[in-house]
Amino acid sequence: MTLTQDELKFNLQKVFGKEITQLTLKGKGYCNNAYYIETVDGERYIVKEELEGKKINEQNSLVVEGRVLQQLSGLSLSTPLPKVVFVSEELKMYGYEYIEGEMMKEVWDSCTEEEKIGICRKLGSFHAEIGKKFTKEMAEAVGVEINNSVGLHPEVIKEYDRLSTDPKVPEDFRNLVKEAKVIFDRSLDKAVFQFIHNDSHHENILVKDKIISGIIDFGDAEYGEVAKEFSRYIRDFPDYFEYIVSSYEEESGNKLSRARLISNALISGFVDIIENYQKGGDDRVQAESAIEKYRFLFANIK
Repeated sequence: MTLTQDELKFNLQKVFGKEITQLTLKGKGYCNNAYYIETVDGERYIVKEELEGKKINEQNSLVVEGRVLQQLSGLSLSTPLPKVVFVSEELKMYGYEYIEGEMMKEVWDSCTEEEKIGICRKLGSFHAEIGKKFTKEMAEAVGVEINNSVGLHPEVIKEYDRLSTDPKVPEDFRNLVKEAKVIFDRSLDKAVFQFIHNDSHHENILVKDKIISGIIDFGDAEYGEVAKEFSRYIRDFPDYFEYIVSSYEEESGNKLSRARLISNALISGFVDIIENYQKGGDDRVQAESAIEKYRFLFANIK
């Protein structure tokens, strides 16, 4: 049962063992609520509460997500992650120390070229580090899904089948995504598996003073194919993703297929491109620009 704020405050004061002076709803999602907490001694926290009757399900329950972060915090990672202070199976929530910083998307345009490259290289190092240190056995122990599939997610396939044959979608768009599917299917033997964040994008990456101050939201973490890890980076930062991937390769020792990464990114993000295209105006221009960028990336695959 989702608690009222008064009930939540009462329960959290028992958990923290001290008075809460501020409790503010910071974010309301489809699966969870996130609250900003201040206590009488000036300490600050974020508490994530699982919603009753949630509209969608993340891959992991909040309890599993909290346990994952607890495990990660003991691995001496070089990238800051939320420091979990409690996990409650009864209340279906967990809390962590507040992390200073703004979402990456809010600060990106104000960064210099050198700062952008530095952020990207740090991200690549992070994904390599969790892959090396968070083993398959550890993932199984905390209840994270083990996904051995080398194919696309069933929902992605469903949207691909629909949109690649839809006459309302521009023919050149459809032809490009079909080419991407051929490329992806030809690269099945290039799949690399490890523990992945699986939702690492510019809203889950916090930046302070132009460096990464924290990576949050491990609700979809799994042991699976690493190509999924880079999909949003290619979609959101197509001119910079190579810095992330090359840094990952240097740190992990794994060689990744650019053809597989780029084709996966286009296919998995195709529905968003088409939705933007159909809105018209600036959204259509953005969709057309995205398609042209993918054409460029495919033409320059090494």
